[in-house]
Amino acid sequence: MNNKFDRILNSIVETISMSLLVLMTLIVSWVVFSRYFLHKTPAWGEEASLLCMVWFGFLSMAIGVRDNLHLSITILDQFLSAGVLKILDWIKRVMIFGFSIFMIKEGIKMSQVATGNYMPGLKLNSAFLYAVIPISGIAMIYYVLTEAIAELKRKGVV
Repeated sequence: MNNKFDRILNSIVETISMSLLVLMTLIVSWVVFSRYFLHKTPAWGEEASLLCMVWFGFLSMAIGVRDNLHLSITILDQFLSAGVLKILDWIKRVMIFGFSIFMIKEGIKMSQVATGNYMPGLKLNSAFLYAVIPISGIAMIYYVLTEAIAELKRKGVV
C-alpha cells in the first residue's frame, strides 16, 4: 500500500477518526462542565458525542482491518503448520469481505429508513448517523482486497 491513492485514503480515514475522537472528548468535557458548574446541559451534547463515537468506531474498524489488528486466537498458531495458517488467513479475508458487503447493504437500508427521522438536539437527519456503516464497509473491502492482492503479488500469482 504505497501508491498515492492509498496514502490519501489512509490520511483521510485517520484524520477524520482522530478528529472525531478529540471532538467527542471536548463535547463530553463541555457537557460535564456545563452540567455541574453552569447547571444547564446542552441539548445537543449527548447526540453530538454519540455521532462522533459511532463514526469513530466504524472508521476505526476499517483501520483495524487495514492494519490487521482484529482479534484472533493466536495460541493455535503454535500448533498449526504454515500452510494451514495461510489458509486461515484467506478464510479471514473472505469473512471480512462478506461482512463488509453485509455492512454496505444493511447500512444503506438503515440510512434509507432513517431519512424520515431527525436528531432533535442537532437538527440533523438521522441517516447521517448510519451513513458511516456503508462507508466503513467500502473502506474495509478496499483494505482487504489490497492486502489480498499484495499477498498474491508476493507469491508471484499476479
